[in-house]
Amino acid sequence: PIGVPEWNVSAFVLDERLRPVPVGVAGELYLSGVQLARGYFGRPELTADRFVANPFVVGGVTSDRLYRTGDLVRWTGRGELEYLGRTDFQVKVRGFRIELGEIETVLRNQVSVSQAVVVVHSDRHTGEQLVGYVVPEAGAVVEVSTLAAGVAAELPSYMVPSAWVVLEELPLTINGKFDRKALPAPVVVQRQFRAPQTPVEQTVAAVFAEVLGVARVGLDDDFFALGGNSLVATQVTARLGAALDARVPVRLVFEAPTVVGLAAVVESHAGSGRVALVAGPRPERVPLSLAQQRMWFLNRFDSETAVNNIPVALRLSGELDVAALAAAVSDVVARHEVLRTVYPEVDGIGLQVVLPAAEAPALRVEQADATRIAEQVARLIGAGFDVTAEVPFRAVLLEMSPVERVLVLVAHHISADGFSMGPLSRDVMVAYAARSRGEAPSWEPLEVQYADFALWQREVLGDENDPDSVLARQLDYWTDTLAGIPDVLDLPTDR
Repeated sequence: PIGVPEWNVSAFVLDERLRPVPVGVAGELYLSGVQLARGYFGRPELTADRFVANPFVVGGVTSDRLYRTGDLVRWTGRGELEYLGRTDFQVKVRGFRIELGEIETVLRNQVSVSQAVVVVHSDRHTGEQLVGYVVPEAGAVVEVSTLAAGVAAELPSYMVPSAWVVLEELPLTINGKFDRKALPAPVVVQRQFRAPQTPVEQTVAAVFAEVLGVARVGLDDDFFALGGNSLVATQVTARLGAALDARVPVRLVFEAPTVVGLAAVVESHAGSGRVALVAGPRPERVPLSLAQQRMWFLNRFDSETAVNNIPVALRLSGELDVAALAAAVSDVVARHEVLRTVYPEVDGIGLQVVLPAAEAPALRVEQADATRIAEQVARLIGAGFDVTAEVPFRAVLLEMSPVERVLVLVAHHISADGFSMGPLSRDVMVAYAARSRGEAPSWEPLEVQYADFALWQREVLGDENDPDSVLARQLDYWTDTLAGIPDVLDLPTDR
């Protein structure tokens, strides 16, 4: 416990959205009061991070700013604050929120470990991964395999570091404080090298090396020991499937993570690949993909809701060639058929109809009030689409001044997903760079469009009324597996 605030200090325990949390629930401690500083001297980036506008007024003791302390606390039933740790060392890795201090505590309790630090290391090949740095006790030797097993016995698998580094001592700053920035990057340790022999072994080794960024991979090297994870494993199976004309389930990488093991299993799948996804002739009526079918069905119930809108808003500061930006948006819409596809209802079912580029949505320019820009962006994001009657994509440029604008792009989930917005923004900027030079973008035509994928998916899965089709077998599996479950799951709905 750390007591209660002084008389001229207001304390707030808030969640990530600056909402007060209930008694007993952890949140970050924010302070306000007349004595609060205006910021950090000469550190505007730190000031912006730590000082935020204060939406609360309590008993007249307040200021127009709140200070984020970075302390994780909670209110007790007696009205006191209880200190739980620091939010600085809370991280999110692959969707899991992790308290690094919790892992460090378990590490320090391991035999032969004197000091321990855990950080998140970002790698361009494998993404973010936990790395454990340990200093042995005097005269002791740290066995990484034993250490990992000890941590795994006390913590869930997603909290076990993927890589380990044994140090003689932790790096310190000139003031004697621990220096996280001085920690060395983890080095992947490979086993004694045995060269792959068969074509399949060589293919597996080459794919491991490519996706993990490792110079040389041998027969006995383990995918996960080299830094692999479940996300990268999906890349491995996709590339092996393409190279060997095979269907390679992701579970095989977990069951046989070494090159020699995976090659032996994959070899039996070679030549069993499905129909290739390529562009081909299209029927008069192009069906929806199964994912689109669900989105279409939901949209028929309520076309005014924005629940399935996927937006991106880009602040553009400085001189802008609006005509070049409009041409760039048209270039991107012309390049991606799915951004100019409408989904009419014919005989009770939805279909895909790709409009000519000339009939596709164009960039709309609107004047905007800088003081109400968030409102105007929210209005554009919140407007629904009737996917049967209009192309579910809009691009609007909000002009606040000659040098300040916001570009808003909104696509319905029937045409895009969250991942799509990165490539969409990138393509708009690439096209703008070309158009601002008076040129058309010099990109290659896309090999396949989404309509091609929908046709391919229907061909691969087959008709659910055909008992021998993949779709029918999958449907039977889930019907049997879920047989007997209640009509309504007894889950809390007040969250």
